[in-house]
Amino acid sequence: MTEMDNFQGGALISKDETIKTSPTYIGYLILKELKKKKEDKISIYDIGATLKKQGIIHGSQFVMAVIFLYATGIIDFREPYIYGLAKND
Repeated sequence: MTEMDNFQGGALISKDETIKTSPTYIGYLILKELKKKKEDKISIYDIGATLKKQGIIHGSQFVMAVIFLYATGIIDFREPYIYGLAKND
């Protein structure tokens, strides 16, 4: 069984998965790293390294989180950078 077999057709959080693998939590980690930067952008490679330290190693988890953040208008994505759009200080 693959990770995509567990995908619940667009559910942000599923009762069958741990919260730490959900797109919303991974999106939170991405935003947390973006906030640490002095610029409004962060490289996907920097985020990948941070997520790997957190035990998040599947690319599909990262992609779903980026789609979630992009769809909600919080970030913009232009390879290889993620740009923060919303300012909540």
